[in-house]
Amino acid sequence: MTHVPDGDAHVDEPSGLNRYQRTLVMGTGIAITFVLVLLTGVVLHSAVAEFIDDRYRDFSLRQARLQLEFLERERTLRAAVLHEESAWGTRALPPAALIDEFAARHGQVVLQRHANFDPVMMLGDIDPSHRASDYAPYLALGVDFHYRLGPWAKVQTNAVSGYFYSPDRRFVGFFPTPASGNPIKQSGTKDVRELLDRIAPDIGDLTDPTVVKRLRESEGATWFPPATDPFGNQPAIRIVMPAFSEGKIFLVAVRNIYLGSLIEILAGRYYDEESLLLDSAGNVILSTATPGTGAALTQRILESRPQAAERTGESRHYHNRLFTASAEVTNSGWSVVYAFTWRTILHDLGPRLAAYVAVMLLVLGFMWLLLLMLDHKLFKPDYERSQRVFESEALNRTMVAAAPSGFALLSFDQGDILLQSNLMQTYELDTPPDEPRLHERLLSLYDRSAGAPAWQSDLEMPLRLADGRVDDLLVSMVRTKYRGKDVLLCSFSDVTTLKNTERKLDEARAAADAANQAKSAFLAMMSHEIRTPLNAILGNLELLGRTPLSPLQEGRLGVVTSSSTALLGIINDILDFSKVESGQMTLESISFDLGHVIRQVGAMFEPVAQAKGLEFDCMIDDALAPHYLGDPTRIRQIAINLVSNAIKFTATGEVLLEVYLKDDTVADSPIVIGVSDTGIGMTPQQQETLFHAFTQADSSIARRYGGTGLGLALCLRLTELMHGTIRVKSELNSGSTFVVTLPIRVSAATPVEAPENIKAESKLADIDTRTIHILVVDDQLANRELLVAQLATLGYEADMADSGGAALQRFNERHYDLVMTDINMPGMDGYALARCLRAQSATVPIIAVTAHVAAEERARCTKAGIDEVLLKPVLLDAMDAAVRRLVNEAGKRPANNVAAMRDISLGPLPEHIHAAMIGALKESLRELHTAIELGDMKTVLAQLHAVRGSFAMIQEIEVANACAQMEQQARSHDIPAVKDGLDRFEPFAYSTLARRMMSAQPDA
Repeated sequence: MTHVPDGDAHVDEPSGLNRYQRTLVMGTGIAITFVLVLLTGVVLHSAVAEFIDDRYRDFSLRQARLQLEFLERERTLRAAVLHEESAWGTRALPPAALIDEFAARHGQVVLQRHANFDPVMMLGDIDPSHRASDYAPYLALGVDFHYRLGPWAKVQTNAVSGYFYSPDRRFVGFFPTPASGNPIKQSGTKDVRELLDRIAPDIGDLTDPTVVKRLRESEGATWFPPATDPFGNQPAIRIVMPAFSEGKIFLVAVRNIYLGSLIEILAGRYYDEESLLLDSAGNVILSTATPGTGAALTQRILESRPQAAERTGESRHYHNRLFTASAEVTNSGWSVVYAFTWRTILHDLGPRLAAYVAVMLLVLGFMWLLLLMLDHKLFKPDYERSQRVFESEALNRTMVAAAPSGFALLSFDQGDILLQSNLMQTYELDTPPDEPRLHERLLSLYDRSAGAPAWQSDLEMPLRLADGRVDDLLVSMVRTKYRGKDVLLCSFSDVTTLKNTERKLDEARAAADAANQAKSAFLAMMSHEIRTPLNAILGNLELLGRTPLSPLQEGRLGVVTSSSTALLGIINDILDFSKVESGQMTLESISFDLGHVIRQVGAMFEPVAQAKGLEFDCMIDDALAPHYLGDPTRIRQIAINLVSNAIKFTATGEVLLEVYLKDDTVADSPIVIGVSDTGIGMTPQQQETLFHAFTQADSSIARRYGGTGLGLALCLRLTELMHGTIRVKSELNSGSTFVVTLPIRVSAATPVEAPENIKAESKLADIDTRTIHILVVDDQLANRELLVAQLATLGYEADMADSGGAALQRFNERHYDLVMTDINMPGMDGYALARCLRAQSATVPIIAVTAHVAAEERARCTKAGIDEVLLKPVLLDAMDAAVRRLVNEAGKRPANNVAAMRDISLGPLPEHIHAAMIGALKESLRELHTAIELGDMKTVLAQLHAVRGSFAMIQEIEVANACAQMEQQARSHDIPAVKDGLDRFEPFAYSTLARRMMSAQPDA
């Protein structure tokens, strides 16, 4: 700590010294006494003010909780009413059995569809003018109400109680069912109307148009003061809201809010305080006062409450020695009032304030005693007086040094440290010697510009310590005066923990983003890893099926092929479902012929249905527009899943597929796809879980009919993606009907030809397969051999290449009519190979064979110059169709000008080829270093072979020979020699590619 004291005034005369000392001592005593008294007053005032503010804040919190409680109750009631308004008139009628039960029980039925949910009781007056069937809409409402309210009420912390009734008061539904049984018998009434006349709040004559108009324009709930619930025997506030349909009230909903939960919110914990809930007229609805003892305080609150209460927010008042706060809590004008008295403050703060005053009196008494003692020592030598002054100064410095936060007093002009705390000194010593000291950084942090405020707070400053740690400091500085000089008072606190918490939150956010990216990566990986072996299985099975087989072998082959095809369908559904769930599914928006799509589905399943002895019909509405705008592939997928299920679960009878307009009188009417069957049907319980993923209506379904239970779940997700709906109507042993409604728009554009049509037409292309030469490129031997065998079966001649570099070399050695390549290959992948071929002005068709299903992959293929993408598994018909179409199209193009093609073996490389080789070299070198460390000689040989082929293609023989030499060393397992050769090879390869870079030459 540094301290620069001023010199004391020198007094020559002893009498002058006496007067100086007495004046100094007494004046100091009076000043300190005044400061302490003022400080005591400030402390007392601050304590009381803080207590009052704390009570008001506590009221604000309780008022907010009460407001939220009321808003939540009103919002849930409003949501239920809005739901019923939207569903009224469109909801299906209840089962006939429920209506019969309602009639048989003389207008009483109790619904409990699940044992865990509270039952709903519905009562109705049944007489000659009111039949049981007349209440069918209300019974259907009650069924739907029970399904929605049952689970919701189960998770509520407060009891959910209420009822709904028809406007003619002839029907009522209670939730939960009263424990005492029939409310009519319990209340002693004769019918439902008399019961509702007794318990229902009066909101007016619901048949009066004026009342209906008033209720409709209010658009809110009506709140009624507490009344004892006749069935729960508890006082409760009632919320009432009518439901309208076509301008008329068809339902009135009533919900009870029991006072116990509200009292728990409003009840305080302090002495002589009280909270009231008042209606708009100022009447007490609810009080937290103790019965018999709080009446006087309640009366004082009502008398002190302002006549014109503020309606827009919280108001606070002090009147008649009473602190009050009030605020509105409902739209009906109800308000909550909170009050406390001085006795509340004294009861809580009295002991502490008295102790503080006593301590201050003791301090003052001790101070004056000390001053008197000093006065008696007035004539002591100057040394003793100076010693006392030094001790007093040392005490002040000790208090500053012991401050728990960083504290420093700096000279504003010179930057010297005048005072500093121990924490400040610790940071000063812990600063690296090659960086500015802490007090210098504090000075530089202060804004000295004109107009800058003298007080500058909340300044953040990172500080690197000698051990490498970085602490975050929160600095406050103020410019002031000290001993007549400009100084800077600095204080800081360590907020490193807070900043680290903020950084961890940022890291967590980044981790969440990474998790979303991982979903996409997982989907791509699963597609590749599953489809690749399936490609080999189905491809070889198809080849095997074209060889001579015994009847037993043909039967077993058919079983394996059927099972593999079913597995492929399951995998496709799972991948599509995963894409929907992870948000990766994208929908096309193209013009297409909806009728043609549905006819294709019908043509696909008609033979299947006939084989089972079923009658199959496909009906297309003539009112359909010629073209619609949407995704025909996904619409076809929905129809296929529904028709497939219908045929699978129907043993006898018929299956109907139809498409029609929902409303043929509306120009932009949604379209409806319906599938009906006469199969096994379903119970209502089975229909509840029908669209759940991996769930079937019955556990025996999977054993009898097979399947994963994913098709209908996928149909639901795809329908929702297209903003449509899917509904089912079914009865056990009577069949099922699925109705899909899609709001797709009519299109005036020419429809985009479906890929299936293109492939079907391509099969008709007449070419001589024996004259077609195809180059097959794949880094895996099994895949290459399978593709070559499939092409040979189709009559084509094919050559193989195990890498992109080798493929380029073969392509430049002889003529090929088509290139079929894998996408993911080490070194030069399929994209780079296609770009290199197009850079040489090669117009040969290129087909990519991949297991990736993402739309991004297809876009990358198109950008790289690939003409067609075949998705694994690739079967012979699809392969033959693609080859015939592309070869036929290529034959119609102008012949290549071979002389104009760039010879990439000489001169600068085209930009695309150079970039591809740089990327392939980097990837191969990385794989080589990793494989050498792991001792994986197989990978080392494969990567060296790929790099050698790339450089041999561009006639860089020295680089290719270096790769060949390392290959020989790798075959001999001479790892040190390979590592040494790779260290020399890496700069040599990069320098060679840099020399072959095209700088200013245009790409021919």
